[in-house]
Amino acid sequence: MSERKLFVRKATGLVREIGFWTAVIIVFCNVIGLGWQKRVFQFTGPAIVPESSWVLGMPPVVMSFLIVGIIVLLTVFMFAVLGAAMPRSGGGYVYISRIIHPSVGFLASWAEYFSIAVSWGLIGTAVFEAILIYAWIAGWGTAWATPETLLIGGMVIVILFTGVAYFGASMTGKLLRAMFVIPAAITFVLYAVMLSATPQSMEAGVMALTGHSATEFTQMALNQGMATAYSGGYWDAMAVATIGTYWAYIGFAASTFVGGEVKQAGKALPKTLFIANIIIVLLYVSISWVAANAARLVGHVGDYSFFSAYAFLSYGGGTLPEGVGRAWMPNIAGFAASGMGLSWVLVLIPIFAVLWVANDIPPFIITSSRIVFAMSFDRVLPERLSQVNERWHSPTAAIVATMFVAFIGNFAESDILVKYLPGNVITSYINSGGGVVATDIWDVIFFLLASLAGMLFVFRRKDIYDKSPYKPGKWVIAGIGLIATLANIYLLYLVATGWLVPEPWIFTVVLLVVGAIIYYYYRTKGSRVGVDYSTIYAEIPPE
Repeated sequence: MSERKLFVRKATGLVREIGFWTAVIIVFCNVIGLGWQKRVFQFTGPAIVPESSWVLGMPPVVMSFLIVGIIVLLTVFMFAVLGAAMPRSGGGYVYISRIIHPSVGFLASWAEYFSIAVSWGLIGTAVFEAILIYAWIAGWGTAWATPETLLIGGMVIVILFTGVAYFGASMTGKLLRAMFVIPAAITFVLYAVMLSATPQSMEAGVMALTGHSATEFTQMALNQGMATAYSGGYWDAMAVATIGTYWAYIGFAASTFVGGEVKQAGKALPKTLFIANIIIVLLYVSISWVAANAARLVGHVGDYSFFSAYAFLSYGGGTLPEGVGRAWMPNIAGFAASGMGLSWVLVLIPIFAVLWVANDIPPFIITSSRIVFAMSFDRVLPERLSQVNERWHSPTAAIVATMFVAFIGNFAESDILVKYLPGNVITSYINSGGGVVATDIWDVIFFLLASLAGMLFVFRRKDIYDKSPYKPGKWVIAGIGLIATLANIYLLYLVATGWLVPEPWIFTVVLLVVGAIIYYYYRTKGSRVGVDYSTIYAEIPPE
């Protein structure tokens, strides 16, 4: 009798060489990138409410960071439970496919793969854009920043980090730890500067760097309609901010995607997830609040301050004076530092931004490549993608394939096609605001289904749950899973209503249809040669 064909091999070939703190940093760096630095202004600007209406003195965006952070922690709990029980590379793909349905797991993870892989390319180009954002405050020139240089520079970064990832998770982890230390240290400097800000230092810094007083900014914003631009109240503004704050948290389950390479993963994964994400929530809430409070020290006109004015003029339909960069959290630290005579802090600001963006890249390449590796290992993608280098214990084919997907993100974020193919149908999808960058849609669907899988886990896969080293209790898991699922449905509603143009939805449908065709093809092909998929999806992959 011939042996049943199950997985590609009896062992994955991956090695558990990611230590506890490296796993924590993987989550940190996957989440904390560029966008969080502007969220408190970006989503205040379109929804200005009187500052006296703020609940507990929190701007609506800060309240949103807190509420969405709680939802994230509920979802993190589900990943902790599932990761401890099924500590395998591929993360949510393994959980959803083994608990809900193989095809659902494939399609959700197929979309999540593109979300991470395309974002990897977007971030490669965004490394250079981070320099642009803060060039004005550091006094650096921007003439070099053309679509061509952004595209080539982004692709070079993708290729370089592909080379690092090729040499395995251990090498990638060493680089990531080195890249983490510098921006983390600068973050403490920015905290200290903003907490030390006084009305005098803020006023002096705003005048020195912009040529205008803080009060002038507020009066400009009022003259341009700031007080009447938004008709909603505080909680309406909080809901508006939720789309942006949720996006800032994406990546919170990063360590589970490399669960097959984390040392003592069954016990370590829950701790890495909780430690990293609790600190991230505290960071987002506190530093956004500190930046808002520093900006509120000056520019008071009626019920508004420089904080509201700078946000409105940057993102709410107003117009900033020529030569003044849009509102970002580090700019507030720059104003305060300039007013204190600490000009050296201005040089740190672009470095801070660039490294917080660049250290996103190692987690993105290792997490996305492990998704297609896990699919290939289950024989629903080409088996070549499950190949592992025997020396470096790295899924090299999956990494290289992911590099080419990342190039899509480079093309989109650089807007090179907008320059050379204006009005082309491809350009409408591959640009910095087109369908290919609607990754938050794919993220929220994936995390919604993973939360549902967690809720069903103790009922549908009791055999796996009973062997898990982390068992908080059957009804605790089911109850929190229900809350997390409903909360993610709410987030899906907010994200869905935030994308009102058709391109993201068309691209999403096309992506899922292509994924369904690929899945059907390989399932059919495998079945013809005797692959026992019923057994594959009844088990978790081997070590």
